[in-house]
Amino acid sequence: MEKKSFIVYSQKMSGYLMQKGFVLVDMQPDLKKSGRNVFFFKDSPQLKSAIDEYMSR
Repeated sequence: MEKKSFIVYSQKMSGYLMQKGFVLVDMQPDLKKSGRNVFFFKDSPQLKSAIDEYMSR
């Protein structure tokens, strides 16, 4: 069974996650906001923990 993806809308947050070693699974244009992208990471407890760290900075 394939793990679900976690979607990140912030380019800064996706850069932070990649620096922490999380692998970007996919990137696509944001259909709601022209000129922006959405970033897909494999969902995991470690990813959620890193996002919490990012949000509390």
